Amino acid sequence: MVHMLPRFFLPLLLVQILPCLALAGVDIYEKSPLYRGDASLPESIQRSDRYAVTIEQQGHRYDPFVHLSRARTEGPGSRFVQGRTVSWTDFSLTGTANVSIKLQNEGVETATVYPLRHGIHPVVEKGVVSFRIPGPGQYLVTIGGDGFDHALAIFANPPESAPPHPGDAGLVTAKEGTDPDLEARMTGGHTLYFGPGIYYLDREIVLPANIRRVYIAGGAVVFGAFQVDHDNVTIDGRGLISGVRMAHKEHHMIESSGKVRGTVVEGVTVADFPYFAVRLLGSDSSIRRVKTIGAWIYNCDGFVAWARSTMRDSFIMANDDAIKLYDSNVSVQDCITWNLTNGASLQLGWSSLEAHEVHVDGLDVIRAEWRPEGTSMNNGVINLRLGRGGANTQSRWVFENIRVDTPVLRIIDLRMVDPRKNRRAEHHVSDFLFRNIEARMLVLPDNPNNLNYILPCSEEYGFTNLRFENLSINDVPITEENAETDGRFVIDPMSRPEVSFTQTRP
Repeated sequence: MVHMLPRFFLPLLLVQILPCLALAGVDIYEKSPLYRGDASLPESIQRSDRYAVTIEQQGHRYDPFVHLSRARTEGPGSRFVQGRTVSWTDFSLTGTANVSIKLQNEGVETATVYPLRHGIHPVVEKGVVSFRIPGPGQYLVTIGGDGFDHALAIFANPPESAPPHPGDAGLVTAKEGTDPDLEARMTGGHTLYFGPGIYYLDREIVLPANIRRVYIAGGAVVFGAFQVDHDNVTIDGRGLISGVRMAHKEHHMIESSGKVRGTVVEGVTVADFPYFAVRLLGSDSSIRRVKTIGAWIYNCDGFVAWARSTMRDSFIMANDDAIKLYDSNVSVQDCITWNLTNGASLQLGWSSLEAHEVHVDGLDVIRAEWRPEGTSMNNGVINLRLGRGGANTQSRWVFENIRVDTPVLRIIDLRMVDPRKNRRAEHHVSDFLFRNIEARMLVLPDNPNNLNYILPCSEEYGFTNLRFENLSINDVPITEENAETDGRFVIDPMSRPEVSFTQTRP
Protein backbone atom coordinates (compact mmCIF):
# COMPACT_ATOMS: atom_id res chain seq x y z
CA MET A 1 0.00 0.00 0.00
CA VAL A 2 1.30 3.44 -0.93
CA HIS A 3 0.63 6.17 1.59
CA MET A 4 0.32 9.63 0.10
CA LEU A 5 1.73 12.55 2.06
CA PRO A 6 -0.65 15.40 2.73
CA ARG A 7 -0.15 18.25 0.29
CA PHE A 8 0.87 20.61 3.06
CA PHE A 9 3.60 18.23 4.24
CA LEU A 10 5.98 18.58 1.25
CA PRO A 11 6.47 22.36 1.60
CA LEU A 12 6.96 21.86 5.32
CA LEU A 13 9.55 19.15 4.64
CA LEU A 14 11.40 21.41 2.19
CA VAL A 15 11.43 24.22 4.73
CA GLN A 16 13.14 21.88 7.16
CA ILE A 17 15.60 20.30 4.70
CA LEU A 18 16.72 23.21 2.54
CA PRO A 19 18.37 25.18 5.36
CA CYS A 20 20.38 22.07 6.23
CA LEU A 21 21.51 21.72 2.62
CA ALA A 22 22.47 25.39 2.54
CA LEU A 23 24.60 24.93 5.64
CA ALA A 24 27.15 22.81 3.80
CA GLY A 25 29.59 23.42 1.00
CA VAL A 26 33.25 23.28 0.02
CA ASP A 27 34.82 25.49 -2.64
CA ILE A 28 38.25 24.56 -3.96
CA TYR A 29 39.76 27.58 -5.65
CA GLU A 30 40.37 27.49 -9.38
CA LYS A 31 44.05 27.24 -10.19
CA SER A 32 46.06 28.48 -13.12
CA PRO A 33 47.26 25.69 -15.44
CA LEU A 34 50.73 26.45 -14.08
CA TYR A 35 49.65 24.91 -10.80
CA ARG A 36 48.84 21.55 -12.32
CA GLY A 37 51.68 19.11 -11.99
CA ASP A 38 54.89 19.70 -10.12
CA ALA A 39 57.00 19.87 -13.29
CA SER A 40 55.15 22.95 -14.51
CA LEU A 41 55.26 24.92 -11.29
CA PRO A 42 57.17 28.17 -11.86
CA GLU A 43 59.84 29.49 -9.57
CA SER A 44 58.56 30.38 -6.10
CA ILE A 45 55.33 28.37 -6.25
CA GLN A 46 55.89 24.97 -4.74
CA ARG A 47 53.54 22.10 -4.09
CA SER A 48 54.15 20.47 -0.74
CA ASP A 49 56.16 17.28 -1.08
CA ARG A 50 55.17 16.23 2.44
CA TYR A 51 51.40 16.34 2.49
CA ALA A 52 48.38 15.75 0.29
CA VAL A 53 45.07 16.94 1.74
CA THR A 54 41.53 15.73 1.03
CA ILE A 55 38.39 17.45 2.31
CA GLU A 56 35.24 15.36 2.54
CA GLN A 57 31.71 16.59 3.13
CA GLN A 58 28.37 14.87 2.51
CA GLY A 59 29.99 12.13 0.43
CA HIS A 60 31.93 14.53 -1.82
CA ARG A 61 35.73 14.65 -1.86
CA TYR A 62 37.90 17.64 -2.72
CA ASP A 63 41.67 17.86 -3.17
CA PRO A 64 42.91 21.41 -2.58
CA PHE A 65 46.37 22.53 -3.62
CA VAL A 66 48.91 22.32 -0.76
CA HIS A 67 51.52 25.09 -0.78
CA LEU A 68 55.03 24.77 0.59
CA SER A 69 57.31 27.45 2.03
CA ARG A 70 60.96 26.69 2.70
CA ALA A 71 62.95 28.57 5.32
CA ARG A 72 65.14 31.34 3.96
CA THR A 73 68.85 30.61 3.99
CA GLU A 74 69.94 34.25 4.34
CA GLY A 75 68.88 37.14 6.54
CA PRO A 76 68.84 37.86 10.29
CA GLY A 77 67.71 34.89 12.33
CA SER A 78 67.84 32.46 9.41
CA ARG A 79 70.40 30.32 11.24
CA PHE A 80 67.68 29.21 13.66
CA VAL A 81 65.30 27.85 10.99
CA GLN A 82 67.56 26.09 8.50
CA GLY A 83 65.95 23.06 6.87
CA ARG A 84 62.46 23.88 8.08
CA THR A 85 59.31 24.11 6.00
CA VAL A 86 55.69 24.98 6.50
CA SER A 87 52.85 23.80 4.28
CA TRP A 88 49.33 25.15 3.97
CA THR A 89 46.14 24.65 2.07
CA ASP A 90 43.07 26.83 1.79
CA PHE A 91 39.47 26.51 0.64
CA SER A 92 36.07 27.97 1.45
CA LEU A 93 33.82 26.04 3.79
CA THR A 94 30.28 26.12 5.09
CA GLY A 95 29.47 23.65 7.84
CA THR A 96 31.73 20.91 9.20
CA ALA A 97 34.11 18.78 7.15
CA ASN A 98 36.40 15.79 7.44
CA VAL A 99 40.09 16.34 6.71
CA SER A 100 42.50 13.59 5.61
CA ILE A 101 46.23 14.20 5.29
CA LYS A 102 48.34 11.65 3.43
CA LEU A 103 51.90 11.59 4.74
CA GLN A 104 55.25 10.67 3.22
CA ASN A 105 56.08 8.57 6.24
CA GLU A 106 53.64 5.78 6.98
CA GLY A 107 55.41 5.09 10.26
CA VAL A 108 54.11 8.27 11.91
CA GLU A 109 51.90 7.50 14.90
CA THR A 110 51.03 10.89 16.42
CA ALA A 111 49.56 14.21 15.36
CA THR A 112 48.20 17.29 17.12
CA VAL A 113 45.70 19.87 15.89
CA TYR A 114 45.93 23.43 17.21
CA PRO A 115 44.38 25.48 18.73
CA LEU A 116 43.81 22.92 21.44
CA ARG A 117 40.56 24.57 22.55
CA HIS A 118 38.79 22.88 19.63
CA GLY A 119 39.36 19.51 21.29
CA ILE A 120 40.18 17.84 17.97
CA HIS A 121 41.74 14.40 18.40
CA PRO A 122 43.14 13.17 15.08
CA VAL A 123 43.39 9.51 14.14
CA VAL A 124 46.67 8.37 12.59
CA GLU A 125 46.57 5.13 10.63
CA LYS A 126 48.73 3.78 7.81
CA GLY A 127 50.22 7.13 6.93
CA VAL A 128 46.95 9.09 6.98
CA VAL A 129 45.91 11.66 9.59
CA SER A 130 42.14 12.11 9.84
CA PHE A 131 39.99 14.50 11.85
CA ARG A 132 36.88 16.61 11.67
CA ILE A 133 36.90 20.40 11.76
CA PRO A 134 33.87 22.17 13.26
CA GLY A 135 33.65 24.86 10.59
CA PRO A 136 35.55 27.76 9.04
CA GLY A 137 38.69 28.72 10.89
CA GLN A 138 42.45 28.29 10.94
CA TYR A 139 44.02 25.06 12.17
CA LEU A 140 47.64 23.97 12.49
CA VAL A 141 48.65 20.30 12.38
CA THR A 142 51.94 19.01 13.75
CA ILE A 143 52.82 15.47 12.83
CA GLY A 144 55.11 12.97 14.50
CA GLY A 145 58.60 13.98 15.55
CA ASP A 146 58.74 16.81 13.03
CA GLY A 147 56.40 18.87 15.19
CA PHE A 148 56.49 22.54 14.28
CA ASP A 149 59.55 22.14 12.03
CA HIS A 150 57.33 20.90 9.20
CA ALA A 151 53.81 21.89 10.24
CA LEU A 152 50.73 22.01 8.03
CA ALA A 153 48.14 24.79 8.24
CA ILE A 154 44.52 24.26 7.20
CA PHE A 155 42.85 27.56 6.29
CA ALA A 156 39.09 26.97 5.98
CA ASN A 157 37.67 30.31 4.87
CA PRO A 158 34.03 31.33 5.17
CA PRO A 159 32.35 31.96 1.81
CA GLU A 160 32.67 35.44 0.36
CA SER A 161 29.62 37.67 0.42
CA ALA A 162 30.12 39.94 -2.62
CA PRO A 163 33.11 39.06 -4.81
CA PRO A 164 33.47 40.92 -8.10
CA HIS A 165 33.35 39.00 -11.36
CA PRO A 166 35.15 39.43 -14.68
CA GLY A 167 33.21 41.84 -16.84
CA ASP A 168 31.82 43.88 -13.97
CA ALA A 169 31.86 47.62 -14.57
CA GLY A 170 34.80 49.49 -13.06
CA LEU A 171 37.24 46.57 -13.00
CA VAL A 172 40.90 47.00 -13.89
CA THR A 173 41.99 43.44 -14.60
CA ALA A 174 45.61 42.57 -13.96
CA LYS A 175 47.39 40.48 -16.58
CA GLU A 176 49.11 37.25 -15.63
CA GLY A 177 52.88 37.46 -15.70
CA THR A 178 54.81 40.69 -15.18
CA ASP A 179 52.14 43.19 -16.34
CA PRO A 180 54.54 46.16 -16.75
CA ASP A 181 51.80 48.65 -17.70
CA LEU A 182 49.48 47.87 -14.79
CA GLU A 183 49.96 51.29 -13.15
CA ALA A 184 49.05 53.08 -16.38
CA ARG A 185 45.82 51.09 -16.70
CA MET A 186 44.83 51.79 -13.08
CA THR A 187 43.95 55.40 -13.91
CA GLY A 188 40.44 54.21 -14.79
CA GLY A 189 38.07 52.04 -12.80
CA HIS A 190 37.59 51.53 -9.08
CA THR A 191 38.57 47.87 -8.49
CA LEU A 192 41.90 46.25 -9.23
CA TYR A 193 41.09 42.62 -10.00
CA PHE A 194 43.44 39.63 -9.82
CA GLY A 195 41.70 36.52 -11.09
CA PRO A 196 43.04 33.00 -10.60
CA GLY A 197 46.56 33.04 -11.99
CA ILE A 198 50.15 34.03 -11.27
CA TYR A 199 51.30 37.66 -11.21
CA TYR A 200 55.00 38.51 -11.12
CA LEU A 201 54.71 42.19 -10.22
CA ASP A 202 57.88 42.07 -8.11
CA ARG A 203 57.31 45.62 -6.91
CA GLU A 204 55.18 47.70 -4.61
CA ILE A 205 51.97 48.91 -6.23
CA VAL A 206 50.98 52.38 -5.00
CA LEU A 207 47.23 52.55 -5.45
CA PRO A 208 45.89 55.68 -7.20
CA ALA A 209 43.02 57.58 -5.59
CA ASN A 210 40.40 56.11 -7.94
CA ILE A 211 41.13 52.51 -6.83
CA ARG A 212 38.90 51.68 -3.86
CA ARG A 213 39.28 47.92 -3.85
CA VAL A 214 41.96 45.37 -4.62
CA TYR A 215 40.43 41.95 -5.07
CA ILE A 216 42.66 38.86 -5.13
CA ALA A 217 40.62 35.80 -6.02
CA GLY A 218 41.17 32.37 -4.58
CA GLY A 219 43.72 30.71 -6.84
CA ALA A 220 45.58 33.97 -7.52
CA VAL A 221 49.21 34.40 -6.46
CA VAL A 222 50.53 37.95 -6.49
CA PHE A 223 54.25 38.46 -6.06
CA GLY A 224 54.29 42.06 -4.92
CA ALA A 225 53.16 44.54 -2.29
CA PHE A 226 50.52 47.26 -1.94
CA GLN A 227 50.70 50.81 -0.59
CA VAL A 228 47.48 52.66 0.34
CA ASP A 229 47.57 56.47 0.53
CA HIS A 230 43.86 57.38 0.47
CA ASP A 231 40.78 56.63 2.56
CA ASN A 232 38.37 53.71 2.44
CA VAL A 233 40.30 51.10 0.48
CA THR A 234 39.59 47.38 0.78
CA ILE A 235 42.10 44.65 -0.07
CA ASP A 236 40.28 41.33 0.03
CA GLY A 237 39.67 37.95 -1.53
CA ARG A 238 40.93 34.45 -0.90
CA GLY A 239 44.17 34.67 -2.86
CA LEU A 240 47.84 34.77 -1.92
CA ILE A 241 50.22 37.73 -1.66
CA SER A 242 53.81 36.48 -1.62
CA GLY A 243 57.07 38.21 -0.72
CA VAL A 244 59.30 35.23 -1.44
CA ARG A 245 61.01 37.08 -4.31
CA MET A 246 61.76 40.14 -2.16
CA ALA A 247 64.89 40.87 -0.15
CA HIS A 248 64.86 41.39 3.60
CA LYS A 249 63.03 44.65 4.44
CA GLU A 250 62.41 45.42 0.76
CA HIS A 251 58.70 46.18 1.27
CA HIS A 252 55.91 45.83 3.78
CA MET A 253 53.36 43.58 2.09
CA ILE A 254 50.29 45.74 2.76
CA GLU A 255 50.76 49.23 4.17
CA SER A 256 48.65 52.34 4.65
CA SER A 257 50.12 55.75 5.45
CA GLY A 258 49.50 57.62 8.67
CA LYS A 259 46.73 59.97 7.55
CA VAL A 260 44.62 57.31 5.87
CA ARG A 261 41.31 56.16 7.34
CA GLY A 262 39.15 53.12 6.75
CA THR A 263 41.54 50.56 5.28
CA VAL A 264 40.12 47.02 5.29
CA VAL A 265 42.19 43.87 4.71
CA GLU A 266 40.09 40.71 4.61
CA GLY A 267 40.53 37.06 3.74
CA VAL A 268 43.87 37.02 1.93
CA THR A 269 46.95 34.96 2.80
CA VAL A 270 50.34 36.69 3.09
CA ALA A 271 53.29 34.33 2.70
CA ASP A 272 57.09 34.53 2.85
CA PHE A 273 57.01 38.19 3.79
CA PRO A 274 60.37 39.96 4.29
CA TYR A 275 59.03 42.75 6.55
CA PHE A 276 55.61 43.59 8.06
CA ALA A 277 52.74 41.51 6.69
CA VAL A 278 50.01 44.13 7.31
CA ARG A 279 51.07 47.59 8.53
CA LEU A 280 48.14 49.99 8.74
CA LEU A 281 49.45 53.29 10.09
CA GLY A 282 46.16 55.13 9.59
CA SER A 283 43.04 54.97 11.75
CA ASP A 284 39.66 53.22 11.70
CA SER A 285 41.05 50.16 9.97
CA SER A 286 40.07 46.50 10.02
CA ILE A 287 42.03 43.29 9.54
CA ARG A 288 39.79 40.23 9.29
CA ARG A 289 40.45 36.57 8.50
CA VAL A 290 43.95 37.26 7.24
CA LYS A 291 46.54 34.50 7.38
CA THR A 292 50.32 35.07 7.51
CA ILE A 293 52.75 32.21 7.02
CA GLY A 294 56.39 31.62 6.12
CA ALA A 295 57.88 34.26 8.47
CA TRP A 296 61.41 32.96 8.45
CA ILE A 297 63.64 35.94 9.28
CA TYR A 298 63.70 38.77 11.79
CA ASN A 299 61.57 41.89 11.22
CA CYS A 300 58.72 39.75 9.88
CA ASP A 301 56.08 41.42 12.05
CA GLY A 302 52.45 40.40 11.71
CA PHE A 303 49.88 43.18 12.22
CA VAL A 304 49.70 46.73 13.41
CA ALA A 305 46.64 48.93 13.10
CA TRP A 306 46.29 52.29 14.81
CA ALA A 307 43.46 54.25 16.43
CA ARG A 308 39.95 52.81 16.47
CA SER A 309 40.95 49.70 14.55
CA THR A 310 40.09 46.02 14.86
CA MET A 311 42.07 42.84 14.22
CA ARG A 312 40.08 39.63 14.38
CA ASP A 313 39.67 36.01 13.29
CA SER A 314 43.20 35.80 11.89
CA PHE A 315 46.21 33.48 11.94
CA ILE A 316 49.61 35.09 12.41
CA MET A 317 52.93 33.32 12.01
CA ALA A 318 55.59 35.93 12.75
CA ASN A 319 59.29 36.28 13.45
CA ASP A 320 58.95 39.59 15.20
CA ASP A 321 55.96 41.04 17.04
CA ALA A 322 52.82 39.20 15.96
CA ILE A 323 50.38 41.98 16.95
CA LYS A 324 51.40 45.51 17.90
CA LEU A 325 49.01 47.48 20.13
CA TYR A 326 50.07 51.07 19.71
CA ASP A 327 47.02 53.34 19.90
CA SER A 328 43.69 53.96 21.59
CA ASN A 329 40.45 52.08 21.02
CA VAL A 330 42.11 49.15 19.30
CA SER A 331 40.60 45.68 19.64
CA VAL A 332 41.84 42.17 18.97
CA GLN A 333 39.38 39.30 18.87
CA ASP A 334 39.83 35.57 18.29
CA CYS A 335 43.28 35.52 16.74
CA ILE A 336 45.92 32.77 16.63
CA THR A 337 49.65 33.48 16.90
CA TRP A 338 52.79 31.45 16.28
CA ASN A 339 56.07 33.26 16.98
CA LEU A 340 59.43 31.93 15.91
CA THR A 341 62.49 33.05 17.89
CA ASN A 342 61.88 36.81 17.71
CA GLY A 343 59.20 39.22 18.90
CA ALA A 344 56.20 39.09 21.22
CA SER A 345 52.72 37.73 20.77
CA LEU A 346 51.26 41.08 21.86
CA GLN A 347 53.66 44.03 21.78
CA LEU A 348 52.62 47.10 23.80
CA GLY A 349 55.46 49.36 22.72
CA TRP A 350 59.13 49.84 21.98
CA SER A 351 58.78 53.42 23.17
CA SER A 352 56.42 55.35 25.43
CA LEU A 353 53.03 55.67 23.70
CA GLU A 354 49.72 57.27 24.66
CA ALA A 355 47.02 54.61 24.29
CA HIS A 356 43.74 53.98 26.11
CA GLU A 357 40.76 51.60 25.95
CA VAL A 358 42.50 48.65 24.28
CA HIS A 359 40.74 45.29 24.40
CA VAL A 360 42.07 41.82 23.58
CA ASP A 361 39.37 39.14 23.80
CA GLY A 362 40.33 35.72 22.52
CA LEU A 363 43.92 34.80 21.67
CA ASP A 364 45.38 31.35 21.06
CA VAL A 365 49.17 31.31 21.35
CA ILE A 366 49.91 27.95 19.81
CA ARG A 367 53.69 28.33 19.80
CA ALA A 368 56.49 30.76 20.71
CA GLU A 369 60.04 29.59 20.04
CA TRP A 370 61.89 32.14 22.18
CA ARG A 371 65.37 30.93 23.02
CA PRO A 372 66.16 30.36 26.71
CA GLU A 373 69.75 31.44 26.13
CA GLY A 374 68.77 34.60 24.26
CA THR A 375 69.16 38.14 25.59
CA SER A 376 66.17 39.73 23.86
CA MET A 377 63.72 41.73 25.97
CA ASN A 378 60.99 41.76 23.32
CA ASN A 379 59.76 38.24 24.08
CA GLY A 380 56.61 37.39 26.01
CA VAL A 381 52.96 36.74 25.35
CA ILE A 382 52.27 40.27 26.61
CA ASN A 383 55.35 42.45 26.28
CA LEU A 384 56.24 46.08 26.94
CA ARG A 385 59.73 46.53 25.63
CA LEU A 386 60.46 50.20 26.32
CA GLY A 387 63.63 51.37 24.67
CA ARG A 388 62.93 55.03 25.42
CA GLY A 389 60.52 57.05 27.51
CA GLY A 390 58.27 60.00 26.91
CA ALA A 391 56.11 60.18 30.04
CA ASN A 392 53.04 58.93 28.16
CA THR A 393 50.25 56.81 29.65
CA GLN A 394 48.63 53.54 28.68
CA SER A 395 45.41 53.00 30.62
CA ARG A 396 42.20 50.96 30.73
CA TRP A 397 43.41 47.92 28.83
CA VAL A 398 41.78 44.48 29.05
CA PHE A 399 43.38 41.17 28.10
CA GLU A 400 41.01 38.23 28.46
CA ASN A 401 40.39 34.69 27.27
CA ILE A 402 43.98 33.97 26.32
CA ARG A 403 45.24 30.42 25.96
CA VAL A 404 48.89 29.38 25.57
CA ASP A 405 48.92 25.85 24.18
CA THR A 406 52.61 24.95 24.40
CA PRO A 407 55.19 25.95 27.04
CA VAL A 408 56.80 29.35 26.39
CA LEU A 409 59.70 31.21 27.96
CA ARG A 410 57.58 33.85 29.65
CA ILE A 411 53.99 35.09 29.75
CA ILE A 412 54.22 38.65 31.07
CA ASP A 413 57.17 40.98 30.46
CA LEU A 414 56.46 44.61 31.39
CA ARG A 415 59.75 46.38 31.91
CA MET A 416 60.58 50.07 31.93
CA VAL A 417 64.24 49.36 32.65
CA ASP A 418 66.99 47.81 30.57
CA PRO A 419 69.84 46.91 32.92
CA ARG A 420 72.08 45.86 30.05
CA LYS A 421 72.13 49.40 28.70
CA ASN A 422 71.55 51.17 32.03
CA ARG A 423 68.40 52.70 30.52
CA ARG A 424 65.12 53.71 32.12
CA ALA A 425 61.99 54.75 30.23
CA GLU A 426 59.61 57.26 31.83
CA HIS A 427 56.10 55.88 31.31
CA HIS A 428 52.77 55.26 33.08
CA VAL A 429 50.69 52.08 32.93
CA SER A 430 47.39 52.07 34.81
CA ASP A 431 44.18 50.08 35.12
CA PHE A 432 45.20 46.94 33.26
CA LEU A 433 43.01 43.85 33.66
CA PHE A 434 44.34 40.38 32.78
CA ARG A 435 41.44 37.92 33.00
CA ASN A 436 40.95 34.24 32.19
CA ILE A 437 44.44 33.40 31.00
CA GLU A 438 45.46 29.73 30.82
CA ALA A 439 49.13 29.38 29.98
CA ARG A 440 51.85 26.83 29.81
CA MET A 441 55.34 28.00 30.71
CA LEU A 442 58.76 26.42 30.66
CA VAL A 443 60.37 25.78 34.04
CA LEU A 444 64.10 26.45 33.78
CA PRO A 445 65.62 26.92 37.24
CA ASP A 446 68.12 29.76 37.59
CA ASN A 447 67.40 31.11 34.11
CA PRO A 448 66.55 34.85 34.37
CA ASN A 449 64.87 34.74 30.95
CA ASN A 450 62.32 32.27 32.28
CA LEU A 451 60.52 34.73 34.57
CA ASN A 452 57.54 37.08 34.37
CA TYR A 453 58.60 40.69 34.95
CA ILE A 454 56.83 43.82 36.18
CA LEU A 455 59.52 46.46 36.66
CA PRO A 456 58.78 50.23 36.82
CA CYS A 457 61.03 53.11 35.87
CA SER A 458 60.87 54.85 39.25
CA GLU A 459 58.45 55.80 42.00
CA GLU A 460 57.03 58.49 39.72
CA TYR A 461 56.82 56.44 36.55
CA GLY A 462 55.48 52.92 36.77
CA PHE A 463 52.38 50.80 37.29
CA THR A 464 49.03 51.48 38.91
CA ASN A 465 46.22 48.97 39.42
CA LEU A 466 47.27 45.87 37.53
CA ARG A 467 44.76 43.09 38.20
CA PHE A 468 45.17 39.42 37.34
CA GLU A 469 41.92 37.45 37.59
CA ASN A 470 41.87 33.72 36.92
CA LEU A 471 45.44 33.42 35.70
CA SER A 472 46.73 29.85 35.66
CA ILE A 473 50.22 28.72 34.71
CA ASN A 474 50.88 25.04 34.12
CA ASP A 475 47.42 24.26 35.51
CA VAL A 476 48.17 26.05 38.81
CA PRO A 477 45.86 28.96 39.74
CA ILE A 478 48.00 32.01 40.54
CA THR A 479 47.14 33.92 43.71
CA GLU A 480 48.75 36.47 45.98
CA GLU A 481 50.40 33.63 47.87
CA ASN A 482 52.10 31.88 44.95
CA ALA A 483 52.64 34.65 42.38
CA GLU A 484 56.38 34.72 42.97
CA THR A 485 56.78 30.92 43.16
CA ASP A 486 54.40 29.03 40.89
CA GLY A 487 53.72 32.20 38.92
CA ARG A 488 57.44 32.97 38.50
CA PHE A 489 56.75 36.71 38.81
CA VAL A 490 59.47 39.23 39.59
CA ILE A 491 57.73 42.44 40.71
CA ASP A 492 59.64 45.46 41.93
CA PRO A 493 58.72 46.38 45.52
CA MET A 494 57.65 49.84 44.32
CA SER A 495 54.95 48.21 42.19
CA ARG A 496 53.98 45.18 44.28
CA PRO A 497 51.10 46.97 46.13
CA GLU A 498 49.64 47.90 42.71
CA VAL A 499 49.52 44.32 41.40
CA SER A 500 46.84 41.85 42.53
CA PHE A 501 46.14 38.19 41.82
CA THR A 502 42.68 36.73 42.45
CA GLN A 503 40.71 33.64 41.52
CA THR A 504 36.96 34.02 41.01
CA ARG A 505 36.21 30.67 39.40
CA PRO A 506 34.72 27.97 41.63
